[in-house]
Amino acid sequence: MEERTFFDIHLHAFDLSHLSLSAFVGRVLRDLPKGLWLDGGWWRVPLLVLGSLLLFSLGLVLILTYVFPPLRLRVFALARGLTGGLKRLAGRMLNLLYVLENDIGSMFLLVENCLRDPEAPLLRTDGLHVGGERYGKVVLTPLMMDFGYKDKTPPGRKPKRWLRYDVPAERPIVDQVEDLFRGIREYLETESNAKVAQRYPALRPGTPRVFEIYPFLGLNPANYTKEGIEGLLAKYFGAHTGRREDFRGRLGEFDGEIEHMGSHFFAGIKLYPPLGFDPWPEGDHEAMAKVKLLYGTCSEKGIPLTTHGGGGGFVVVDRKRLAQVTDVGKWARVLAAYPDLTLNLAHFPTGRRERKRRERTLELVVKYDNVYIDISCRATSEKYYRELRRLLDRLPRADAEKLKSRILFGTDFAVNLMWVDSYNRYVGLFSETQVLTSEEKRAFCSQNPEQFLFGGQ
Repeated sequence: MEERTFFDIHLHAFDLSHLSLSAFVGRVLRDLPKGLWLDGGWWRVPLLVLGSLLLFSLGLVLILTYVFPPLRLRVFALARGLTGGLKRLAGRMLNLLYVLENDIGSMFLLVENCLRDPEAPLLRTDGLHVGGERYGKVVLTPLMMDFGYKDKTPPGRKPKRWLRYDVPAERPIVDQVEDLFRGIREYLETESNAKVAQRYPALRPGTPRVFEIYPFLGLNPANYTKEGIEGLLAKYFGAHTGRREDFRGRLGEFDGEIEHMGSHFFAGIKLYPPLGFDPWPEGDHEAMAKVKLLYGTCSEKGIPLTTHGGGGGFVVVDRKRLAQVTDVGKWARVLAAYPDLTLNLAHFPTGRRERKRRERTLELVVKYDNVYIDISCRATSEKYYRELRRLLDRLPRADAEKLKSRILFGTDFAVNLMWVDSYNRYVGLFSETQVLTSEEKRAFCSQNPEQFLFGGQ
């Protein structure tokens, strides 16, 4: 009988060379109110008022702490709290930067050794211990992101007089593909005590690697012609079987030539609406033809899709466009046309602020047999699991059972380092929570993702 497998169904493996940071920053600036632009006109008035209010408030606080000495302790405590919070935020950003500065092979080694952290070792000599269960194998599914979008510079936009080089650099996804599969090969071939053993205990020579790594291809149909998409699907998924042994047979086989790659190098496809992808572009016949080709092929062959959920993340479109392309209703229309599509709506929300998105997502999970959700980048504290427990207990029993059979564990590493200290800590929170039963944990991190990826084979 094959050993149980632990799955991280949602993480990322790219470095700083693959990101289009300038496009992201440019979008943030474009989204600011026009009155705050430095070449505007009336921006001085609100800034002057705001500055005056801040100075007045600061002066008032200083006077009160002088007149009423007991207030000093509270003010100092508040200042220390704010300073501590800023330090933690800066530390986590720096932590993320350190990870992204690694090559991808070293990143996988770092994650594996992190799980062996001597202070809280989840990965031991006999396997990964999570939620009272032992998992002899670990599957990672890094999700690629197609940063090579075409609308980085809106047509007709006048250049700002204070910007001279505001055309973001190209980020061809082919470079990311080559680096990722080279990293997988290097991870599998690296001796266990190499590279990152300075921080974690060195392992005995010959200790086998524990990760099976099956990436998802990042794809934005807007960046390709219909013929181009057809060629990609034929090249990477033409002989797709969905069987784990076929993917395992390709593991680490990359020889450095992308032309030599074929089926079973990618386990699925990643879609990312905040980069401008419209899941159901009604009114645009050319775009609709491309997504129908994609969904039809995936539905016919059982190719799993993961789509970014929500309006956060790496956003490069304006707010109006973002609201349109991330609307759950888009996926409702997709599934109405392709009800057999295997789809993971990532980053499932449990809080009150996203109640509408949550309810509409749950409707799709209940209605369609192959719709899943994952908890990546959400479960950064015990609060998330308590909210998930309340949701499961509040649903009708049949709906709750369906939801429990569709929840997938994912981390969103390394992006999640902005909210949690380490990969080990994110997995540890899942392992330690008392609000989920051992059977539920096993379903979320093993049974459900195996069904999602390999159809339960």
